[in-house]
Amino acid sequence: MSDQPPEPEVPADAPPAVAPWISTQHEMETAARPGRTRVFRMRMKSGHVRVAAVTYFESAARGESDSRVEHLYRVQLSWLVEFDPRDGKTQRYAERTGTGRATNALQFRVLEMAGPDGRRLSAARLGPKGQIVADPPNMGIMSLLRALLVEWVAERHPDATVLTGSLYQVDVQSEDALAVRDNFFARSGFTVKPTSGGGGTFYARSIRELKTTWNNDKASELIAPQIAEAVSAQLEMPALRQQVAALQDQLAATLKEKRATEVLSRIWLAITVLAVIFGLVFGIQPRLG
Repeated sequence: MSDQPPEPEVPADAPPAVAPWISTQHEMETAARPGRTRVFRMRMKSGHVRVAAVTYFESAARGESDSRVEHLYRVQLSWLVEFDPRDGKTQRYAERTGTGRATNALQFRVLEMAGPDGRRLSAARLGPKGQIVADPPNMGIMSLLRALLVEWVAERHPDATVLTGSLYQVDVQSEDALAVRDNFFARSGFTVKPTSGGGGTFYARSIRELKTTWNNDKASELIAPQIAEAVSAQLEMPALRQQVAALQDQLAATLKEKRATEVLSRIWLAITVLAVIFGLVFGIQPRLG
């Protein structure tokens, strides 16, 4: 009995699964260079807040004896820092951004060539092949990367056909994991053809058919003024914590002496103002109790 997954039933008019590439995926990834970087805030199930950088990588290769041109467009997410909203504690990450990591990355290889009638044709391969993995999972990371990647590539190759790809991955075991995987492709705009045994195929008639939206409740972009404000607030946080502690001590002493309500109100107002300042740092709130 063969251990190979069952062959999926692919429609006869589905896009092909192969293309006359100029180079290998590894060669294109090695040649890719970083360009634009965007910063995002991600909310975890634990309630923590993570900040990530998404870097755009690009490379290109040309055929030596024909008019073929191959492009690689890759978006790679790297964690920068994590905040605990309960106490404002910070954990920093030292992830290196590069095309060597398979997790938290998504890419299109796009091949442009002349068709039989002389018109320009283009085909795209979604990848990294067999390595579309989010860490940690179920945070909306891949939906974010898919939206950013499709938006980028659709500006340049809107009519590129997405070649038929395989859903078979040996590391996918549970039915729930299979459902999450299939739903990701279906929600992204791909035509999905799952098979028994955890296999299947996906494809799209053109890149313009794919979605460029993501779950804003899970991920939101931080623009330059917000980042500058957050950095400034971070520098002030130790001093602010000391001020909050001093005001708490003053409040406790006032309660002990049963002083006037007006004095209590002023102290609470000062604590509230400081709490608002803390709140500027990605939604962090100090513990005042």
